[in-house]
Amino acid sequence: MRKCLLLILALFCPLNLAHAQHPLVLQKLNERNEAAPAPGIDLLKKEVLSTAISIQDSNGTCSNSEVIIDRIHPATGDRFVFSAVLSQRMRNAWTINARLPKCDNMPARYMLMQNMDGSIRTIRVNRGVSYAWDSLIGDTLPLVRLAANVALKRKGIDCNEGSKFKLGVTRIASESQDLGSDLFGIRYIGSWSEIWPIETCSQTVEVLVNFTADGDGGAYSRMPGDKVAVLPK
Repeated sequence: MRKCLLLILALFCPLNLAHAQHPLVLQKLNERNEAAPAPGIDLLKKEVLSTAISIQDSNGTCSNSEVIIDRIHPATGDRFVFSAVLSQRMRNAWTINARLPKCDNMPARYMLMQNMDGSIRTIRVNRGVSYAWDSLIGDTLPLVRLAANVALKRKGIDCNEGSKFKLGVTRIASESQDLGSDLFGIRYIGSWSEIWPIETCSQTVEVLVNFTADGDGGAYSRMPGDKVAVLPK
């Protein structure tokens, strides 16, 4: 009876009641990835190229670029993906680290999501290097943008909070010795820091973001005010 209850909790309440290290949750993640493996490499390259073209092919060079895939790994542990998989709105999703030499001189990370009918949707998660998964970036980015706006105001630079902005090329600043490798797209133990450049109002503001994994598929984030830098033009 207790085993059945644990299984129900793991399957239907993964965010609140079931830790990702729980064997029942790991079993579910493994089963999903065995049942829904990643598409072939040719399709992955096609999706990455098509997405890159739609984002930044202003001079027409992307369409002729080679696609170099450095890594493919499941993103099933991401909160958004796991929820969609459990509710049968998605078969699975994968994160792809790729480079397109003639299109972008920076590595980028993409997420490919496969719907239940087999159709695919691909997005670019970020340019540069980041350990933060897609849903964590979505949760953190508004706070990083706010920190950037505060720093600009302190410099006497007028930048409306509604102004357009974009996340620049991210990079890893540090990582703890106990930082775990990603498991189905998530890091469950340890801490790390990243630099997130916010490009807005003709300025670039670099924000240091400290992450600490919460052991349950999420992470705490902190942005020290004295580590926010407005770069010179």
